[in-house]
Amino acid sequence: MSDYAVEAENLTRRYGYRVALKKVSFGIEKKGIHGLFGANGAGKTTLMRIISTLLKPQGGRIRVMGLDPEEDPVPVREYLGLVGDKPLLYPELSGRENLHFFGKLYGIDKDQIDKKGEELAERFGVRTWLDEPTKNLSTGLRKRIDIIRSTFHDPELYLLDEPYSGLDTESTEMFSGFLEEHRNTRTTILTTHNLILGSRICDTYLSLKKGKVSGQGPIEQFDQTL
Repeated sequence: MSDYAVEAENLTRRYGYRVALKKVSFGIEKKGIHGLFGANGAGKTTLMRIISTLLKPQGGRIRVMGLDPEEDPVPVREYLGLVGDKPLLYPELSGRENLHFFGKLYGIDKDQIDKKGEELAERFGVRTWLDEPTKNLSTGLRKRIDIIRSTFHDPELYLLDEPYSGLDTESTEMFSGFLEEHRNTRTTILTTHNLILGSRICDTYLSLKKGKVSGQGPIEQFDQTL
């Protein structure tokens, strides 16, 4: 078994004539919190989508938890907890109904869904909102429930694309505390435009610029002016 949660070699992806990733190579070790940084259009979201099996590369190779996302997409997805910039929730359903729906997809039994849902809802301060259709909730509350949805099945690898977008200061601190607690047992890869926050919470960084790796190493070496 590889020591890397994600490992890529000469990874390439184009959109028509535009190159989103150009021969990108890197390794992200298991466990810890790892920042993926870069300006808009640098290739961050494309890379996250490839890691999450939502997009196929057009060149090179990638391994996620030792598996090829193209050859073994279902086993790879079982490792993942994915949070995007927009909540992956059914707006007509309540928070509780959303958790039941996704919990069943993860193969969690009803009693465990109820128990864990209540615990996490209490943790993230949304317990009183669980029975409200999510379309009626604020952006921040929807984001909190989406975070619960993504962590419900105890994934080994959290993929967080701008997870702090739409969160207020209290929610940001709650979520950062949650990630801190799992630093030594889970692998987290996150993108954020908040480089101060990213530098504070992350252990390592990988920076992209115009589809290429522009830097990688311990977070202490990250230059926020890049």
